[in-house]
Amino acid sequence: MGYTCLLSPMYTPQNYSAVLFGLALTAVAMSAAQTEAPRATPAPAAKKEKANPAVQFDRPQSPATMPGKGLAQHDFILMGVRSSSDGKGIKLVKGGQVVWSYYDPEVKGAYYDGTMLANGNLLLSHGRGVRIITPDKKVIWKYEVDPIVNEIDGAQAVGSDRVVFLMNGNPTARIMVANIVTGKIEKEVVVPLAATADVKEPRYVHMQARRLRLTPAGTALIAYTNANKVSEYDENGKEVWTASVPTPWSVERLKNGNTLVESMKMETIELNPKGETVWKFTTADAAAQGYLMDKTQAAMRLPNGNTLITINNETAWKAGSSGPDAWAPAQAIEVTPDKKIVWALRDWNNFYWVSSMQTLDDPRITEKLHFGSVR
Repeated sequence: MGYTCLLSPMYTPQNYSAVLFGLALTAVAMSAAQTEAPRATPAPAAKKEKANPAVQFDRPQSPATMPGKGLAQHDFILMGVRSSSDGKGIKLVKGGQVVWSYYDPEVKGAYYDGTMLANGNLLLSHGRGVRIITPDKKVIWKYEVDPIVNEIDGAQAVGSDRVVFLMNGNPTARIMVANIVTGKIEKEVVVPLAATADVKEPRYVHMQARRLRLTPAGTALIAYTNANKVSEYDENGKEVWTASVPTPWSVERLKNGNTLVESMKMETIELNPKGETVWKFTTADAAAQGYLMDKTQAAMRLPNGNTLITINNETAWKAGSSGPDAWAPAQAIEVTPDKKIVWALRDWNNFYWVSSMQTLDDPRITEKLHFGSVR
């Protein structure tokens, strides 16, 4: 089938008190000029070398005084693309304090997607596989792939017995349905190879697609990164909706029927069912408020109507050597519908790059999702 895996069946876990975890949203990075209403001229980006993690910044990357209540703004779970090697790992924050962490350098790969389950477990996609981790840090189910052949960057649970995940591969991706009790793959849905896909991309499998999110209609939304579009598929692999978006990274269906997308072009975009942009937050919007960023990752619509964006700056801040602490870049921002940043996360002692973040009041934690007939 072109991929290899290790599939471990789940044993029945104890009832853990729901330790809520937090998902990803992305923050917006410094980019080219934009054509919206005139704004203050952004400060120049820091001079930096991508390969040097201890690079010196020559100017502030965010305001000295950050808006909001710091770690007390939200309860959340957070992880970064390097959580398997940054020494910080996955962190759970409640009441303004880090109350739980998970760090296992043996779980290789990029931690792109982590979501809290209703029973308190964590569903983690880490590139080289997908697994479920309990609050007492036991792995009760996992599915692993050969990273040369496949990659897994997005997953969601269906009920208490199944996980739906997106598995990149050559020539195309597959939507997989795993039964975590029996340890079997019950369904494989081939994602049609897009006409706009660049199969000659040197990192084709890695850059093929990112996040998968199930919709209330029981379809699967996919950020089809390499093909420059977001698409919705039914359980038979039929594309039922699509919209053009340059290099999308995260995608989710909103309650109003619109679709929220984070792009590698560092734009947060809300699309209506016609695929038209009805709201956008850009790096220019962020820079006008004093935030300089070089990479964003995921976007999430919060219950209060604001949008949470995670920032995965590839030029990492190193406390004590990159510059004054007050110059450090933000790691996530909360943006109102009128594009005002009302909260920013900046805590390089507790966290590193942020790729996935989920607030613990996310109603999707307890929603009953389905994928077609899979419930």
